[in-house]
Amino acid sequence: MKEMHIDDYDAIISWSYSLAKKWVQDNLIPQGVTSKRKFEQYKQDGYYLPKYFPRIPDEYFKRRGSWQGWRNFFGYPEQKRGKHFVSYKDASRIAKMHRIKNCKEYRNWESRPANLPARPELYYEEWTNWKDFLGNQYEKPKLRNASKLSISDIRIIKHQLKLGIPGSVLARTFGVSEMQISRIKKEENWSDI
Repeated sequence: MKEMHIDDYDAIISWSYSLAKKWVQDNLIPQGVTSKRKFEQYKQDGYYLPKYFPRIPDEYFKRRGSWQGWRNFFGYPEQKRGKHFVSYKDASRIAKMHRIKNCKEYRNWESRPANLPARPELYYEEWTNWKDFLGNQYEKPKLRNASKLSISDIRIIKHQLKLGIPGSVLARTFGVSEMQISRIKKEENWSDI
């Protein structure tokens, strides 16, 4: 089989899981990109990804029924986890028992048991969302007032919008509404920055 060159990857419009996995392992692993967190940082820093490469591979391949998890994606199907955390089901039960209401409360939970991961949404393969994880006591975290966005926040948001980061992701990250992100994108707000 003919070896593909980087220009060939830019021409691929519809990515298969195996092809995306091969590209990641051939091109990102040597650069130290070996986890979802590092992949997100790599994208955020604006480094090269092929033109049509799925920007959110887990969602892209889950919709196609081929996603096998981040460890598999990076070529570590038998990777040993550093800590021994409880199962997703038990972690969810413990968080509910302690009446944790949202992601902000969970992350700031000072007495969180050591056998619960700090970022369950990155650790558990079966993760769906915070509402499912926390159950009936779930409350959306309070959104910051949009006027509290700093000039550097606005610059980061504008830059990430240009990179194709979804507005919903930016809204959650900066604690504002998707409408606020949309207004920034359309230059209705902060057009002078």
